[in-house]
Amino acid sequence: MNTTLARLQQSGHLRRVDAALGEWIARAFPAAGPDTTLVAALAARAIADGHSALALTQAQAWLDSLTGGTAPRLPDVPAWQTCLHESPAVAATALDTPAALRPLVLDAQGRIYLRRYFEYERQLARSLIARARADRAESRVPGPESRSFEIDPEQQRAIATALAHRFTLVTGGPGSGKTFSVARILAALAQHAGGKPLRIALAAPTGKAAARLGEALRAQLGKLDLPDAITAQIPRDMQTLHSLLGVSPWRTQPRFDHTTRLPFDVVVVDEVSMVDLPMMAKLADAVADDARLILLGDPGQLSAVEAGNVLGALVEAAGDGPLRDCHVALTHSHRFGADSVLGALAESIARGDTDAALRVLEHPGDIAFANDAGNTRLVEAAAAAFQAVLAADAPEQALQAARGFRVLTALRHGPSGCLALDAAINARLQRMTGARSSDHLWRGRLILVTANRPELGLFNGDTGVIWPDADGAWKAWFDGSAGTPRVLPAAALPPHEGAFALTVHKAQGSEFERIALVIGPDSAVLTRELLYTSVTRARTGVALYSTPGTLRAGIARRTLRMTGLADRLREAAGT
Repeated sequence: MNTTLARLQQSGHLRRVDAALGEWIARAFPAAGPDTTLVAALAARAIADGHSALALTQAQAWLDSLTGGTAPRLPDVPAWQTCLHESPAVAATALDTPAALRPLVLDAQGRIYLRRYFEYERQLARSLIARARADRAESRVPGPESRSFEIDPEQQRAIATALAHRFTLVTGGPGSGKTFSVARILAALAQHAGGKPLRIALAAPTGKAAARLGEALRAQLGKLDLPDAITAQIPRDMQTLHSLLGVSPWRTQPRFDHTTRLPFDVVVVDEVSMVDLPMMAKLADAVADDARLILLGDPGQLSAVEAGNVLGALVEAAGDGPLRDCHVALTHSHRFGADSVLGALAESIARGDTDAALRVLEHPGDIAFANDAGNTRLVEAAAAAFQAVLAADAPEQALQAARGFRVLTALRHGPSGCLALDAAINARLQRMTGARSSDHLWRGRLILVTANRPELGLFNGDTGVIWPDADGAWKAWFDGSAGTPRVLPAAALPPHEGAFALTVHKAQGSEFERIALVIGPDSAVLTRELLYTSVTRARTGVALYSTPGTLRAGIARRTLRMTGLADRLREAAGT
């Protein structure tokens, strides 16, 4: 075995499965050499870390971040790249024949891929470029019905873009009008359908994001004076991407793919920053060639937990060429006014301006630092905030009240992690309600589903509340996509945990009136994107449990995602 690979495995920085891939390549390609077995193991580990490829020029820095600077030295990059070019286990991207299907791919920019992830990038890029070029010439100019909406020029351009292209990307921060624009886009598309019923699908990566999209869209449609024949075509039911595509743990392939296309004329997906590369490639594969695909997202937010940074790559490709005409960036926030301190904090974090962020926090008001080394004050403040949930008269009211406040954390484990804080808040509320400490089910307990169960209509990240029914039986209640709560016996719940405190990743796609953000000690997970995502979960207030120094370090640290999707898009476009 390669000595560097062996050291990394022994230290626990490579998983057994990573090393096993390197060992398999050594057996299957005896002439490959130790540098190939090492890069294969590192590429597999990179996938687990959220990257779609291993950039050789960034490999050492990435490995140092994993090991705290104790990683062994990797090969010299030019020599390593030359070795990989000559390896029988590595294909150059120009090789595109079945005989060339080697397990690793080295692209022209010096990234090494597991072949499947290279194909995901190339497949997605080709699909989006083909769709972007398939303009709908008959609909290039919005009709008078579209101009009748009272909207700003950016939103008008979003409508025009969606009418003119089969692919549209709408980006913007919180309150910038993405859902507002989509409501009007769908109405304009229905008006331009010439009397033909328009089949529309609305989806998001998680159940809570889908529910939030549904609520926002219903509110917007209520403001439009549209004929019933138009509004009837816009669905009230939202789906997760898993349910839309028919992805199931009991099925090796999605129900819908390039052979069986989705039966929709328009597919809208919200919260695209949360969509990983494999899922986006499957979605693009399944959307019919003559259908429109409309993606919405905030590029400042955290990328998907799984591999890839799809939205970031799309925005990059829109900025320098291939997708320029399909992208509309909404820049004006309708949620945060010019004097909003929360908006100023979010904007300064997004810019990476630590001094501006700290100046915002100097002024007392809706945003403030909180000093609470033992989390005692936090637990008491959270218990007081969650009284609104316990005081509700019905589960529907409890779910609504739960949107008023949430504790968010940067970490999952440790004294400042969501598991410890949720347990402490849970125990405090149990004492207040008179429930026994051993009770897993009690009235008002918030829970978070941690596994996909499509047969139950529940997915990882869905949040619900425990509540007795009229007969006193314990049930779990969840927000429904059409505004009606879903309910199932508590005994039928899939794997779940408490939801009084959530990691920022789990809270992505949600929105609360106020949050308490517990950062904990400085660590590699504390990044500008995490801070921006957490702050923009709040509508009116943030209590920041941190120190100025830790906040400064977090704003300065960017999330590293090694990916080549933007280059694949340029290649597909011939630019």
